[in-house]
Amino acid sequence: MAKITETMISQILSAVGGSSNVSKCGNCMTRLRLTLANNSVAEQATIKQIPGVLGVVESDEQFQIILGPGKAQQAADLMNQLIDSLTAGGEAPAHQDLSSIAAEQKKQVKSKQTSSVQRFLSKFATIFTPLIPGFIAAGLLLGFATLLEQIFVIGQEPSQFMVDMIAYMKVFGKGLFAFLSILIGYNAQQAFGGSGVNGAILASLFVLGYNPEATSGIYSGMSEFFGYTIDPRGNIIGVLLAAIIGAQVERRVRRFMPDSLDMILTSVFTLLIMGVVTYVVIMPIGGELFKGMSWLFLNLNDNPIGAAILAGLFLISVVFGIHQGFVPVYFALMEAQGFNSLFPILAMAGGGQVGAALALYVKAKKEAVLRTQIKGAIIPGILGIGEPLIYGVTLPRVKPFVTACIGGAAGGFFIGLVSYLGLPVGLNTVFGPSGIVAIPLMTSHHGIFTGMMVFVTGLVISYIVGFLSTYFFGSKDIDLS
Repeated sequence: MAKITETMISQILSAVGGSSNVSKCGNCMTRLRLTLANNSVAEQATIKQIPGVLGVVESDEQFQIILGPGKAQQAADLMNQLIDSLTAGGEAPAHQDLSSIAAEQKKQVKSKQTSSVQRFLSKFATIFTPLIPGFIAAGLLLGFATLLEQIFVIGQEPSQFMVDMIAYMKVFGKGLFAFLSILIGYNAQQAFGGSGVNGAILASLFVLGYNPEATSGIYSGMSEFFGYTIDPRGNIIGVLLAAIIGAQVERRVRRFMPDSLDMILTSVFTLLIMGVVTYVVIMPIGGELFKGMSWLFLNLNDNPIGAAILAGLFLISVVFGIHQGFVPVYFALMEAQGFNSLFPILAMAGGGQVGAALALYVKAKKEAVLRTQIKGAIIPGILGIGEPLIYGVTLPRVKPFVTACIGGAAGGFFIGLVSYLGLPVGLNTVFGPSGIVAIPLMTSHHGIFTGMMVFVTGLVISYIVGFLSTYFFGSKDIDLS
C-alpha cells in the first residue's frame, strides 16, 4: 500500500481546491474528513487517481477521502501542517478596514513566533478554545443563580419554585467540572497528534475513585497499583501531561504497527504503557506541580506589585502567543480558592487597552481614518474582545501599546491591593470574557456583589490610567491619521 507522504497530501489539497477551500480537516479511523467551502471545486476523478486513495465519499457536510486503516490520522496531521504553512505565507487582503488591518498585523506577528515554546503553548488554544462557550454559559448561570439566592433566599422564606430554579441553574456548572478532565484529555491528545479518545480514557484515571469505601463517585475497582499508592491530585496538570505524552506514545506505536492491526492494537498498547506512566510518574509530579503553581500565583495575586506586573505584562504575552500558558494556573486557583483570582487581574490589561484607544480617538482629527477604526472596535474592546485594538490600533504605533500596558498594571495593582487587604475576588468559572461581560461572573468570599464592585472599580482605574498615560505620553510623534 502507498505511504502517506507530503507529496500525496499536496496533491490531494490541490485537487480539493487548495487551502482556501478547506474550512476544517479531521479524520476517523480510515478516512480523511474535509469540510469544504465549495464541494463542487473538488476534482473527484483526480483524487481517485492519486496513489493510496481508495475512494471518495461526498455528503452535504463532509468530503471524505478513504485511505484505509492507520493512514487517516497521519494524513490529517500532514494536511493541517501544510494548510498552516500556506496560510502563514498568504497575501494581505486589499481592503483596509480595522478588522483586516488587525488580522494582517496579527498574522505577521504570529508568523515570527516559531520557537518550540511558542508552538507548544499555541496548542493550548486548540485545547481550551472550544470549551470557552461552555465555561461562559455555566459561569453566567451560576452567577445569576447566586444573585437570585442572595436576593430571594438568604434570610427569607423562599418559594419552592425559587429553590428548585436556583438548583437547576447551578447543576450545569457542577456537571461541567465533574467531567471537565475528560473533555480536556480528549482535546489535548488531538492537539498533540493523538486520536483523542485515548486522552479521554487516560483523563478518566484522574476522575475515578480509588477508595472502595467511598459513597460517591465511581469506584475504579482498584485501591492501589501493584502495591503503589494512587494519588490522583493535580487533576488538570496531570491530565495534560498524560494526554500530551500519550499522543507521542500513540504516534510511535503506530509507526511499528501494521496498518491492518492499527485500529485494533494501537490504542491497546498506548493505554497499557501510559497507564503505568500515569500512575507511577505523572500523578505524583502533577500533584506537586499543582501545589507549587497554586502557591506561587496565590502569593502573586495577593501582592499588589505582583498583580501589577502580571496585568502589565499580559498584553505582551498575548502578542507573543504565550498567554494560553496561564490556563493550567486557572484550574489550580479554582481548586485552591473556589474561584479564579488571576483572571480579573489579567482582565485589567483589556481595560488599559480601551483607555489607550479612547485617548487616541480624542487626539486624532475628526476626519482621521483612525477615529473610524477605533469607533468600530471600541465596543468589542469594552466587551472583552481586544485583538482588533491590539493589532489594529496600539501595537502598530508602539507607544500606545506601552501606555495600555501601564493602564492594565494600574488596575492590576488595585485588584492585588484589595486582595492583600483581605478581599480576594475572582471568576466563578475557569475563564470567560475579560470585559464588562465578566461582571456577572465575579465572586468573592464576601459575596458576588463585593466581587462585582471590586472588578468594576479595577476596570475603571484601568480605563482612566490607560487614557491619561496615552493622552499625555503615548500619543506624541505617532501616526494619528
